[in-house]
Amino acid sequence: MSNINLETVTAVQNMSGGEPILGHLMWFSVGKQLVKSDDLENLLDNTGIDKAFLPNPIRCADAFRRATKEVEQKKQDSLNVFKNYLVREVFSDPATVQRNIVVETVDQNGKRLDYDPNAAFMMLDKKKVHFSFSILDESTREMCHLAEEKFQVYKSHYSAQQVRVMVAKILNSLAPTPARPHGGIYFVPSAHTEGLEKLVKFVSSLENSEGFKVPLVNTYDNVKMVSKRLSDHLESLISECKSSEGLRKAQLKELIHQANMVIGDYKDYRDIVRSEEASFEEKIGKLKIEVARLIENMSD
Repeated sequence: MSNINLETVTAVQNMSGGEPILGHLMWFSVGKQLVKSDDLENLLDNTGIDKAFLPNPIRCADAFRRATKEVEQKKQDSLNVFKNYLVREVFSDPATVQRNIVVETVDQNGKRLDYDPNAAFMMLDKKKVHFSFSILDESTREMCHLAEEKFQVYKSHYSAQQVRVMVAKILNSLAPTPARPHGGIYFVPSAHTEGLEKLVKFVSSLENSEGFKVPLVNTYDNVKMVSKRLSDHLESLISECKSSEGLRKAQLKELIHQANMVIGDYKDYRDIVRSEEASFEEKIGKLKIEVARLIENMSD
């Protein structure tokens, strides 16, 4: 079967039917990678995306903790005896962080046979951004060297997960609605086509990553699909707000922020859902009431 260019097909349909597009379906993937902070900033510049979306500046202490945590491992010492090499933080102040490699010897059932809390010391001088270590157990030498190598990379590179979070934030600024119940594919209304083009270009310029957008022609079926997905999304948010008891303050703030974003984005959907306007206005009203309730509860 030959490959079909979906964007070409929808464009032809649009021309023959004389109908404008409602917006685009968009999906993306960000593969495993490390991105230098300067390179990420340059990519945003090149695609015209606001640098306010950049992740927070990398703190050397975070890079140190990440690098040292990643070297934890388990080794078989002898028949039915294993050694767990773990990293534990023992000291931190504005100038220094110290993390020790501890060695826990256990049997095959996990019963502790021995414990050495000072197999190696790994230190970070925050002011000099300097990693050093001291070894008491020779078996930890390779781990310390590996942690230092990782630190040298992580102090200037963002992780793939940090980039994914950033891409999600950019997408959220484009009034998206999940086109599937669990996300993965999103509808972006035509008012944000320019921003979406920039996002797709940005994601596609990243290593092991890709972004796609496919125009959604203004047909009866497509309008019904977008209306259904927007309705489901609103109902889901209303339900989340109603069942928010027990959430931590930070989680409540995020839920309120997400709900307010959707309320603000509704203006970009009014023309699409015009035939069901009364129903959507009612849902937006319910969501506003829930947001007000959450804000009031947070202040109690």
